[in-house]
Amino acid sequence: MKKLLLAAAVTTLSLSAAQAAPTLYGKLNVSVDSYDNGKDTVTELNSNASRLGVKGEEKLTEKLSAVYQAEWEVDVDGGDDVFKKRNIFAGLKWANLGTLKAGIMDTPFKDAGTGYRDVFNDYAHADIKEMMYGEERIENVIGIETDPKLLGGLVFALQTQQGESTSDTTKYVDGKRDSLGDGLSTSLSYANKDIGFEGVIAGNFKSVGDFAAVGISNAPADAIRVGGSFDLGKIGAPGLSVGAMWQTAEISDYTNIKPFTVTPEYAGDYNKVEENAWLISATYKLANTPWTLKAQYQQADTDYAVLGGPSGDSSVDQWGIGADYKLNSQTKLFANAVQREWDNSPKKGNADESVYGLGMEVKF
Repeated sequence: MKKLLLAAAVTTLSLSAAQAAPTLYGKLNVSVDSYDNGKDTVTELNSNASRLGVKGEEKLTEKLSAVYQAEWEVDVDGGDDVFKKRNIFAGLKWANLGTLKAGIMDTPFKDAGTGYRDVFNDYAHADIKEMMYGEERIENVIGIETDPKLLGGLVFALQTQQGESTSDTTKYVDGKRDSLGDGLSTSLSYANKDIGFEGVIAGNFKSVGDFAAVGISNAPADAIRVGGSFDLGKIGAPGLSVGAMWQTAEISDYTNIKPFTVTPEYAGDYNKVEENAWLISATYKLANTPWTLKAQYQQADTDYAVLGGPSGDSSVDQWGIGADYKLNSQTKLFANAVQREWDNSPKKGNADESVYGLGMEVKF
C-alpha cells in the first residue's frame, strides 16, 4: 500500500513539474546580403533579429496564473554583443479577463505593425524601423492586455512607461521623466479567423521613439497607427493575403529648446518634426508548392523646421519583393530584394539604398 501511495505521489509531482516546466523557443535567421548605403556597397552576414527565449505559465489558482518570458536577440554573425535584451517580463494572468505584466516589452503601437502588414519585419536594413517612427521596445513598463473573450473578440492593451530619470534625458523631453506613466502606448485590436480579418488602431502619447529622416532618437512623441490585414482566401482567392497600415507622429514637446527664442544655445535645434507614413503589402502562397511570394511598398514624409535655419519636407520610398521556400514547418530558405530612396533628408540627404540577400530561417 505504501509503495502504491509513493508511486502515486511521484506521478503527481512529475505531472506538476511537467505542467510548470518552461518552454525554450527561438529562431535563427541568417542571410548573406549585398547592402548599398548610397555611397558604398558591402557584402554582409546578418542575423536578422535571431532570438532565444524561455517562457512559461504557472497555475496559481483555478482562475489565476503567473506568466513570464525572458528573450534575447542572438548575434549569429559574430558582433560584439552576442546577447541583446528583447522582451523580458513577469506578470499575472486572469482567465477570461486579461494579463498584467511588468518589464521590458514591445509597445502596443509596435505590435500593431506585425503580421501580414510588415512582411519584411526583422530583415536587415529593410525593417520599417529604418524609416518609420514607432518600432520601439521600452524598458521600465507596466502593461495590461484583455483576454479576447472578455470583449467579444476585441483586445485592449495599455502600457505605461516610467522614465526613471532625475535629469533631462534629451532636449526634446518636457523636463524630467521620473513619474508613473511618463509615456503611454495603447491599442484596440480585433481578429476573426473565420472571415480572415484582423484590424487594429494604436496610439502613443509621449512614448519615446526615433525619427529616422532627421536622425532624432528617443524623443517622446504623440502618434496614431491604423492597420489591417485580410485573408482573401475567404472570398475566393486562396493563398493571397493583403495588409495595409497608416500612421502619423510628431514630437510631443519642445520646451527644452525654447522655440520662440533663437539664441546661439538653441540655434540649429528642431522646433517641428512631424512624420506621416503608410504601407501596403501582399503575400501569395502558391497552391501545392513550398513557395510563398511577398511584396511591399511603403512611404514616409517628414516635415521639419530648424531654429535659425531651414524648414523642409523629407520623403522616403521603399519597394521590396521576396520569395520563401519552406523546407518543413520550421525551416525555410528565402530571397529578398529591397530598394529605398531618400529625398531631402537632413540625416540621409538624397540617397538610394538597397539590400539584396539570400538566407535561411530555422525555428525551434
